[in-house]
Amino acid sequence: MKKRWMLVTDNYSNITQKATDILYAEIAGLVNYVLPAKGLNNLTETDKKEYNLILIGKTGQNDIFSQLEAHGDLTVPVVAEGYGIYVGKSPLYDNRIIAIAGQDAHGVLYGCMDFCNKYLGNIIHRKGDIWDESFFDALFERELNPFKTTAFPAVKTRAVWTWGHVIYDYRSFFKNMARLRLNEVVIWNDRLPLNADEVVDFAHSLGIKLIWGFAWGWGVDCADILHNLNEDSLNLLKKSIIKTYTEEYKGTDCDGIYFQSFTELHTDVIDGKCIAETVVNLVNEISSELFKISPELHIQFGLHATSVKNHLDYIRKVDNRIHIVWEDCGSFPYNYYADDVSDFDDTLKLTQELVHLRGSDERFGAVLKGMPKLDWTRFEHFTQSYILGERTNTFIHNRLHTKSTLWKKLQSDWLRNAEYARKIIQATADGSEEVIIQALIEDSLFENKIMFPAALYAEMLWTPNRPVNEMIADVAGYPCIRFANEN
Repeated sequence: MKKRWMLVTDNYSNITQKATDILYAEIAGLVNYVLPAKGLNNLTETDKKEYNLILIGKTGQNDIFSQLEAHGDLTVPVVAEGYGIYVGKSPLYDNRIIAIAGQDAHGVLYGCMDFCNKYLGNIIHRKGDIWDESFFDALFERELNPFKTTAFPAVKTRAVWTWGHVIYDYRSFFKNMARLRLNEVVIWNDRLPLNADEVVDFAHSLGIKLIWGFAWGWGVDCADILHNLNEDSLNLLKKSIIKTYTEEYKGTDCDGIYFQSFTELHTDVIDGKCIAETVVNLVNEISSELFKISPELHIQFGLHATSVKNHLDYIRKVDNRIHIVWEDCGSFPYNYYADDVSDFDDTLKLTQELVHLRGSDERFGAVLKGMPKLDWTRFEHFTQSYILGERTNTFIHNRLHTKSTLWKKLQSDWLRNAEYARKIIQATADGSEEVIIQALIEDSLFENKIMFPAALYAEMLWTPNRPVNEMIADVAGYPCIRFANEN
């Protein structure tokens, strides 16, 4: 009888547990028996002889990893979130090994996700008789194609930006983020959700940092705010922001806060006030007070380039403890319309300037677009708390149906213009530990189906120097992604 497979994990808890569960679910569906699984401490010599082994865990945690690394079959980068994968012969006995080793728990998770996406999506099928329908029924009954790879991310913080009320199933939303090796989410709300603690905890269990977003003088009509801005209203705004942070967000175990003020305008002066100068004074004054309350607070300042890009000397004065997260810096991938690349050269030039605006230690971020956004014609602010990410499957299914046509259009545009997105990400991935790249993906049913553009964006954050056609080919094979015309 052919040897069966056994999954072995070095730590069935926290992030590694989530990695194990997702990997197990994928492989268990490809064998015709109940896939055995156990902890590394319970693995016996008999197991090593009688089973093919799927080993996952941190580098240096077991003798098989050590031997594979000594032979050069398995390489794990000495960098946060790095991992190595090896598929081939065991160094100990006459059996096969799938080894997924991470430098840390995040590396274990992302190695498992990469194996699920790329190996199970494409590599496992190579050299097989794909015209024989039975070929796909017993993939793990055959000798698996040999494979090895090593990886670590070019962009340290790989994020999604969204309003919270259009996350309809937060657990599936975060699982899909992890599947794409994304590690941060910015969730904007008018009011903190009632289940904020549960949402943060679940994000953390998948290695995802959660940033709560709320307004510092941002509104649907930012011009109205500036028209009425004076010393008294500024003091009231400052008190309101500090009160909101201390009473709502400070106690949620979140990983930071994100805000926007009144820069979402296509003019740089209102009532004689220079928007860039006004917002910098506001941001620095309020942030100074917040740092007194929480010295280690991570703050992201969402800034729209349209109203300040001609006054960057003011923006350079933003407290260097604050991340500036830029929006609306020009054409796609900053534009909602992924078919608009009309002034891309200027867009790229501005991005290259902003990456180092405050010097070599700039805390730079960007919000990329070209994926679904809110329908602002039907939007209304909500004044009360709510429960985030709890809707029925029926609601989600019906909502997805309404988005299919939109996704199909965007999918076509991303296939045509993906190179422009790659160039912007490449320009920001300069080796800095402080770069944050976010994609605005909201009211798009990301929790139900991972659409192709979202997965392609995520892949670019890891390997922005690869030819875009190679990335497109890889992502098209992911078992977890869907094209917009699929049911």
